[in-house]
Amino acid sequence: MASITTNGPDNGADRDPVSVFEGHRAQMIRDRMVINVTLGVLFVAFLAWSVWISRFTPDRLATGIPRIFEYFGTVMPALQWDVLFDARNEAGRFPAGSIGYWYNDFWKYLRLIWETILMALTATILGTGLAVVLSFLAARNCTPYPWVGALARRFLEFCRGVPEILFALILVFAVGIGPLAGVLAITIHATGALGKLFSEVNENASMRPVDGMKAVGGSWFEQMRYGILPQVLPNFTSYALWRFEINVRASAVVGFVGAGGIGAELSHTISFYSDDRVTAVLLLVVLTVTIIDLLSERARHALIGKESLK
Repeated sequence: MASITTNGPDNGADRDPVSVFEGHRAQMIRDRMVINVTLGVLFVAFLAWSVWISRFTPDRLATGIPRIFEYFGTVMPALQWDVLFDARNEAGRFPAGSIGYWYNDFWKYLRLIWETILMALTATILGTGLAVVLSFLAARNCTPYPWVGALARRFLEFCRGVPEILFALILVFAVGIGPLAGVLAITIHATGALGKLFSEVNENASMRPVDGMKAVGGSWFEQMRYGILPQVLPNFTSYALWRFEINVRASAVVGFVGAGGIGAELSHTISFYSDDRVTAVLLLVVLTVTIIDLLSERARHALIGKESLK
């Protein structure tokens, strides 16, 4: 980078200060231009590399996108208007082409979706509790010892660095097929993600209440409990609700490896049937996630106040 020197052997003591300033300014512009051009070249090079590695080419997209619609065309229900709302016949079966025929296993799907929501709720509660504790240890302004903070941060990185589905695969092997493996897998990942967010919130909290607690002889726990927690609790709650939304979706995904919930049924229908039952389950999953998103959004806005969104 350029530096201002007015009395060097080359510049001379008699140089005009304005020309020195202009020379320095021109040098800074040239340096900035070199940096920008270098960064631009690197960006284009990495973009081209990623396109080449992923084979993200227009011809592949043009060939692949129609196949997506072809697949959904094979799993769409063949509904018929004249029998769309017909009830069961004398044999106790819905006529083909009716909504009842399409959602013949509706109550089974509903039970599995409820199981999925409970899995997400349990994992969110457990993950939030663990994240709160670890966030105080990981935050640089709150940790009692630097080495404890470093260990807590590395642990949180590990928890959120491994995908839930990989944790679920390991835990299915350990505790068997079922919702428990899914709950544990999502809890571990939620702990890592929320612990990171919570610790950053702690680091932005005012330390004046903590100093006051120190002055009157408060322990570390009392400093965190009465000095930091009241400041950060609304943000903690907002992040936990946001994480609950994510955990509902994650609960559906981990079911693909046998970790319970509606994901297991979706995997089963895709693997063995590939018919209109796939769209029946998918629509219920999307509807459930949408309702939870809307409810959670309203709750979060109520917690953080609508004024902050304006």
